[in-house]
Amino acid sequence: MAMNTEDILRQAGLKRTPGRVALVELLLEARSPLTLQEITARLSGVKLNETSIYRSLDAFIKAGIVHRLETGERIWRFALCACSNQGHCHPHFICEACGKAECLNEIIIPHFREPRPGYVVEKQELYFKGLCARCAAPAGR
Repeated sequence: MAMNTEDILRQAGLKRTPGRVALVELLLEARSPLTLQEITARLSGVKLNETSIYRSLDAFIKAGIVHRLETGERIWRFALCACSNQGHCHPHFICEACGKAECLNEIIIPHFREPRPGYVVEKQELYFKGLCARCAAPAGR
């Protein structure tokens, strides 16, 4: 069963504000992780500036409903996540030609708490890098 915006915010223990609702709805509709600039542009009709959006995203990350990934170009991308922890429960694919980033939700990665005695895992990330279908297709087809 798909969750709606109100359920997501309520279960995360976050206050339901018009800006947060708009941000969660945008991330629910997004087909891939979005940069802060893409989010800001898409929310131009909502009374939120870039700083407010970033603060909301930070609160979402701490609540475990959004994850942040760095795809190699020193730009953060944000996506809604059902992992409810600081790590990612699924890997991501990054196209090295066009920079497209995708959540691979169909692949679940286990959360490792202590790989070796004395180690503490605070975050886990798994990335696959290569070419997306569009960039991998031979030219002229």
